[in-house]
Amino acid sequence: MEFQQEFEKAKGFFKEKGFIIEDDNLKAILASRKEKIPVLAVGPTGSGKTEFFQLYAEFLQGAYEYQSLNGSITIHDLTQERIIGNNGKFEERDMILARWLRKAQTKVSILQFDEVNAAKPETLLALHPVMDIKAELFLPFTQEVLKVNKENAVLVMSCNEGDEYAGINAMNVAFQNRYIKVHFPYLQGDELSQMLSSKTGIEMGSAKKIVATWEKYMASRDPDQPVVGIRMLMYWCNLSKHMGLKSAGKYTFASLIARDEEDLQSIILGDFFVNLPD
Repeated sequence: MEFQQEFEKAKGFFKEKGFIIEDDNLKAILASRKEKIPVLAVGPTGSGKTEFFQLYAEFLQGAYEYQSLNGSITIHDLTQERIIGNNGKFEERDMILARWLRKAQTKVSILQFDEVNAAKPETLLALHPVMDIKAELFLPFTQEVLKVNKENAVLVMSCNEGDEYAGINAMNVAFQNRYIKVHFPYLQGDELSQMLSSKTGIEMGSAKKIVATWEKYMASRDPDQPVVGIRMLMYWCNLSKHMGLKSAGKYTFASLIARDEEDLQSIILGDFFVNLPD
């Protein structure tokens, strides 16, 4: 009963914020926190993964930290660094993992690692002690061992999938067994139109035209053609408040999928844009 009450409260919170998430996905994320299990959110660009976790931190009345794990990030970039202070002597400075764990000693703190499928294998291996039964982090310069307060420390991760972002198969099996995976799909149809209209302030009719154009492209695109994410649709909506739908689409949607200037003109004059006002 207690879990159901929390779910209903969270569902109402996200509805009020205008964020649409499937009930089972929300239940899985809420349950993972109760059971102290990390979460990996997988979904296409602009499907709302980062926005969800920012709102989730707000719902929990906790702190939120974000870090991309692109290929240049090492474990030292996440734990602790040594710098020269104003007095000319070395000083130790906490990086994001250490800051997160220190905050979690006194309050709920969410740490989101993004682009985990682009991380160095050795960086992921170094995260194992934080995620497993040891639940600790060693700081190399101060020689401290920070314990994970599992009541407050919430670790979430995210990445794109499929042909948008290669590399997910490179994550080692041991790491993949340390989290649950939640898929964030794109919204479709009227739900997507309503979200675009609500967030950008354009009329529902205009939002529907943009969504119809996008859905027509996504249904017919070849695997080697670019994926157009929701973020680009929002750019299209925002520009359309100052220029026509077709003109705004030229600089957003069409420019993304066009191979060159000739192809761009062909797209603007073609089937995708035929019913859009200038």
